[in-house]
Amino acid sequence: MSDVEIDGPGGSQTVTLYRPHAFQRHAPAIVFLPGLMAPVDQYDSYARALAAEGFLVAAHEWYSPLTSDIELAREAHIIADWLVDTLRADPARIGIAGHSMGGKDAILAAVALGGFSSVVAIDPDDAGELSVVHGQIAALRAPLLLIGAEVAWKAASICAPMETNYLRFFEHAPAGTVELTLRGADHVQMLDEPDRFGYGICRVGTADSRQVHDTALSATVGFFVQHLKGGPVLTTLPEVRGVIRVAQAQRFSRS
Repeated sequence: MSDVEIDGPGGSQTVTLYRPHAFQRHAPAIVFLPGLMAPVDQYDSYARALAAEGFLVAAHEWYSPLTSDIELAREAHIIADWLVDTLRADPARIGIAGHSMGGKDAILAAVALGGFSSVVAIDPDDAGELSVVHGQIAALRAPLLLIGAEVAWKAASICAPMETNYLRFFEHAPAGTVELTLRGADHVQMLDEPDRFGYGICRVGTADSRQVHDTALSATVGFFVQHLKGGPVLTTLPEVRGVIRVAQAQRFSRS
């Protein structure tokens, strides 16, 4: 793990880079976007687990409330280009993941800017001036996993309220999208330290935080292994526990 400065049109940005133990050129890679104002270390376990599976992982730095959705999406694209141009990651196997605003903008980056072969959005929130749910997500062509926290809407309005939560994304998502609902979970229980100071406004979940975190992590890693490395189908993995739906062309099915 190391911090790296990447130059872009809007200036430089810092990413935390995780390399596989046996690093090779043309490795698959993941760009990870944290939630709004969430530090990178809250997602350290995700990055390390992905690196252990052979992925290069570049986690975006903390960003402020002044960062717009399109700015974050563009920065994700800059990071992906850097992984390919500098570290020779495989351009055909670049995934993107994110939590909350980062989940929303992971989808936005894949739709509006392209270049991402699979997407994981962890409890995404469509709040803000630009909507991904209306007019964006339906155009997504990369496989998508939506991981949703069932009771996040019961917390403060900044914690993925019902009108903008993961269910709204699934309603408009293209066929084949996988939705994993974490029963009894809130908006921050999938983080490495959900009870850290300041996160109390989102802490309404009744589920065990360790189980929520481990299920979200296993699903994230499993989805990318499936789509970028030809691994087993996510829904067959025993450690992925929750309610799973797969979007159909005209209706939803429950598996």
